[in-house]
Amino acid sequence: MRDHLDVRRALERMWPVLTPAQLLHDLFGSKALIRSASRKQLSEREIELLYRQRVQNPDDIVWTDSDVALLDEARELLGARPGKRDTDAVRTYGHIVIDEAQDLSPMDLRVLSRRSLSGSMTVVGDIAQSTGAWAHTSWDEILEHLPDRRPPRTVELTVGYRIPAPLMTLAAHVLREAAPQLKPPISVRQDGAPPRIVRVASIPEGLIDVVRDELQEIEQGNVALVCPSSLVNVVCDALSAAGIEYGRATRRGFDQQVTVVAVGMVKGLEVDSAIVVEPARIVSEEAQGMRALYVALTRATKRLTVVYAEPLPAVLAE
Repeated sequence: MRDHLDVRRALERMWPVLTPAQLLHDLFGSKALIRSASRKQLSEREIELLYRQRVQNPDDIVWTDSDVALLDEARELLGARPGKRDTDAVRTYGHIVIDEAQDLSPMDLRVLSRRSLSGSMTVVGDIAQSTGAWAHTSWDEILEHLPDRRPPRTVELTVGYRIPAPLMTLAAHVLREAAPQLKPPISVRQDGAPPRIVRVASIPEGLIDVVRDELQEIEQGNVALVCPSSLVNVVCDALSAAGIEYGRATRRGFDQQVTVVAVGMVKGLEVDSAIVVEPARIVSEEAQGMRALYVALTRATKRLTVVYAEPLPAVLAE
């Protein structure tokens, strides 16, 4: 029967051999399949968000960063395709270094675990800056998804070398609200300009004078305007109208002296002078608002200015 063409076609229809991409594409292309696979764990709104219209050509499928972990999980569940050479075998490593681990989801951590040969890892991150969809509150939440072949050793870094003490003092007030279980780092650099908190009549009009003043103070240094996402275009338009040259931040960093960056992209970057725009809106718009504000306040290595027209968060108004 194996050689009978009709039987083979029937078996392929009933038990198709799928690639991970085909499996996910088929799943996301049907609300009924998503609903069935979710086993009542997803709301109707979440099902709507996952749904994507199917395409004829697999090369036209647009995957997101979050899909990578799902594709890897599907590959693990499907196993090797019969009769096919596995050209995408999972490569394992003797030791893995993970940076910014505080924002990795359980699925992301499973991807990394599969690539660990012995469970030996160096996992680096700052729980206070955990602002992603899977914001963690402790390292235990992260470690439970990593290999446990040997007991973990946790080392807390308590000394900060980048941020001057006057700026860290302000950020520490926010940290106590954002993550009260954590201790702020102790700054080695005790000297430095104190942070400025500047009230303006409106954003962006009042912001332009602040930017010009900061450019004079910082001279050849770089300046980042850290904004809530809703104000990025507004601030960019105002800078253009004022004749101030600027750039937009990328994941690689800052390419121009003045850069506008949404608070969600500023993590991991550093700048000579940071101008944090409308902190209250950062807190209200971001999923982990207080932590996002803490990230914004800890980007500057020399000068920090907070500019606001809306009422300040209580933690900054004290």
